[in-house]
Amino acid sequence: MAIDSSGSGSGTVSILRDTITSLRGLDTINRINPTAPDQDRPAPEDTVRISDSATTDPRQAEQQQLDDLRQGLSDASATATVALAGAQSVSGTLDEIGSRLRELSDEGLSAERRATLAGEVQQLARQGLEAIEQSSFNGVNLIDDQRDEDLEVVADREGATETIRDQNLRPALENLQELNLDTAESAQAALGGAFEEARTVTDTAVRQLTEDTGRVGDRIAAVQDQQIDLAATDEGVDTRLDAEGAQSTAEQLSTQLQAALDGENFGVVNQRPATLSGLFR
Repeated sequence: MAIDSSGSGSGTVSILRDTITSLRGLDTINRINPTAPDQDRPAPEDTVRISDSATTDPRQAEQQQLDDLRQGLSDASATATVALAGAQSVSGTLDEIGSRLRELSDEGLSAERRATLAGEVQQLARQGLEAIEQSSFNGVNLIDDQRDEDLEVVADREGATETIRDQNLRPALENLQELNLDTAESAQAALGGAFEEARTVTDTAVRQLTEDTGRVGDRIAAVQDQQIDLAATDEGVDTRLDAEGAQSTAEQLSTQLQAALDGENFGVVNQRPATLSGLFR
């Protein structure tokens, strides 16, 4: 029996990662006053996020420091967002596996139906493993077993950090792939054993990644506010472009993701526009 992987396989994670990557090149925040004379405006390749005042201006150094902070936070946020999408994908796959295990627990099931369901459990477990493998961004995968280290990022000018906790969903999915489901008793044991373990690990990953991504998103918003306040002291900067440009880009990403995923809802995408706007530099 063919299994529809459109909502729980690795494809949606790839779409999310690729969309973030492609849209990060957008000019989200153009701090140069668009009404300034052409001769006073730098060429596109020389455009920076601060006014064209002298390099010795302390505001320029401060703005660069804020820009560097925001870039690091944005990279961390994008990595966590992709990992969260992967964990949510695995969670959806576990829903499908659980329904089949419950059916396999029926002692009156025919041998043919039992074999079909057991094969589907194996296929779904492979699908979950593929989603895990695809959940990397900039070479970092927070839900596979390759890292085993939390991701830390500097969050403010005082040197405080935010942490995105590393997860490991692979062993639990591999255990499900190796299940022997020849009898109702073995299916019942799997429900209370390997499946319950996989569910606990995955639910923990979704919860922690949601929390961590939210904190990083708040930090990005705080840096943006500081950039806007700093820019307000420069008459050559239109500060309205910061908030409006960031919001517009966040809305564009959310719209494109919803269309690409055919209505599938990643909570972090819809509920954290500040996080999304921070994915762009």
